[in-house]
Amino acid sequence: MNKQTVLSIIIPAHNSQNTIHAPLLSLNNSQFRYFKNVEVIIVDDRSKDRTLKKIKQIESLMKYRLTVYRLRKNFGPAKARNYGVKRAKGKYILFLDSDVELSKTTLRNAYNLAKQGQFKAFTGIWHYRQKNNRFFPNFKAMRDWVYWFIEREKYARYYLFSTRIAGVEKALFRKIGGFDENFPQPTVEDIELTYRIEKETKIRFSPELLVYHEFEDFWPIAIKYFKRSRDWILLYQKRLRFDPVATSKKEAFKAILAAVLVLSLTLGHFHWVFFYLALLIFVQFTNLEWYFWSFVYKQKGLWFLLKSIAFSIVLYLIIDLGSLWGAAISKNSKG
Repeated sequence: MNKQTVLSIIIPAHNSQNTIHAPLLSLNNSQFRYFKNVEVIIVDDRSKDRTLKKIKQIESLMKYRLTVYRLRKNFGPAKARNYGVKRAKGKYILFLDSDVELSKTTLRNAYNLAKQGQFKAFTGIWHYRQKNNRFFPNFKAMRDWVYWFIEREKYARYYLFSTRIAGVEKALFRKIGGFDENFPQPTVEDIELTYRIEKETKIRFSPELLVYHEFEDFWPIAIKYFKRSRDWILLYQKRLRFDPVATSKKEAFKAILAAVLVLSLTLGHFHWVFFYLALLIFVQFTNLEWYFWSFVYKQKGLWFLLKSIAFSIVLYLIIDLGSLWGAAISKNSKG
């Protein structure tokens, strides 16, 4: 290990020509003095666009050491991150996604955590601010923010090792075997790794590690929700418990209520009693979503809130479908 390299920053990239400049330039513009002790490793997961050319255009501006590796084919982010760690010289690894922008002090705070070595693993957070005014990206950003900061269950510890920004001691990462490459798509590879890290050490939630992330519109996020819940159910079947890392009991209950609500409204066309049942369910659903909807109303107003209510229900239905699909796959594989 190079004694001067305290922190190795690993960024997997795949067709990231429109976003890769964000993490690189925000790192470069950080309020930070020890760039000689930091290296940045980009692992290009066989991009087909101009990702490599975009990196080349700004490479000479960087204050830190920047190394780019290219995989021979598209393996997925788990493989790309593991590949980067194998070539990292730092004692600590900081994972970033290829579309995040760091706040001015985030690199300094991450470096200090690595330098002090008090925590073997730590994870950060992304702000709800979006550069665009489109409904769904703002809805999704606020949904995540409220989950992490406002809806926090009493005494629950929130510690998802989110690859948008998360750090780990390289020796520990190697000891537990890195990311599970059996998850080639970005679904639950971070959740699965979280559980293995927690068997060795407690992951510190560090809100001072702040990044900005521009969310996609509805359909890309909906597909990710479906795939993530499909794969998450496989993890749940092994552990048989909920937790704030992926899905708390409260979140699972909201998903069930959303399904029963839609079913009751559908059956209401056949008998009026189901409409009353739907009303009761919606009252309970509102109670569980109250913190989020209140936050949305204060930030964006009534019309945004009404749309948020509808999209909340739709996303929970997608989670239900993904979970059912995953359970069916698991049953068929066992059978």
